[in-house]
Amino acid sequence: MRFLVFVLVVFSFSNLSYAGETVHLKLGGTPETFNYISLILTRALKASGYKVHIENVGTIPTTRLEKMMAEGKLSGFIMGETRTRNERFLAVRVAMTDNMMAHRVLFIQKGTQHDYEHVKTLEDFRLLDKVVGMGEFWADVAIWRANNLPVYTVGGDWKNLYSMVASRKRPVEALSRGVQEIAKEWQLYPNLEVEQYLVFAYPKDHILYVTPKEPELRNLLERALLKAEASGIIRQTVREHYKEVYQFPVNLQNRRKIQLSLP
Repeated sequence: MRFLVFVLVVFSFSNLSYAGETVHLKLGGTPETFNYISLILTRALKASGYKVHIENVGTIPTTRLEKMMAEGKLSGFIMGETRTRNERFLAVRVAMTDNMMAHRVLFIQKGTQHDYEHVKTLEDFRLLDKVVGMGEFWADVAIWRANNLPVYTVGGDWKNLYSMVASRKRPVEALSRGVQEIAKEWQLYPNLEVEQYLVFAYPKDHILYVTPKEPELRNLLERALLKAEASGIIRQTVREHYKEVYQFPVNLQNRRKIQLSLP
């Protein structure tokens, strides 16, 4: 699975343990991810008594994120948890999408919906032997393989997978997307279809990682986000921001859930 990436850059503030301070944030990513991370961090920090100033630094390619993070050039981002990232960065273990990102739906090749209609269990899906495309560094790759499912990975720009699935010239037959992602994207890719019946789920959400260069920032955000999680701010924000997942063509509430095990 592609990691849902929200880029967070923060500069020049101190004494963040004191309520009333202004937290200056520079955020980036796609418009969708920028809007979400801006909203959820603003609500969390304001609920903890902080003022928030946000500047949009624009889109940052995902292939550069981890290198820049290690160097302290970016202060944080939200993505799937892995052992390597836990060793390199400072983790804030709060479910940043109320487990929404742990629900995946497939983009499939046009005219192949009938292949999926009778799938009700994980074993049924295995028998289809469908090769699902993912970015090389997505956390979903390990999850998919742990469940004995074939995966085709690409390095560099994972977005090439859209055209690869549609072309039928590569050994990839579907593309895994988060339910909130596919709810925004389906109209952009008329050469693909949204698979109608299935949702793949696992018990692990995306979390926030903070650069090891900013331990005070990590502590501040952890306190604010834990409070936001306990008070229901995160859940409310997800329900408001991603209401499209309960509408056509995603219809999350009506899908057959295929539960995946974690590695």
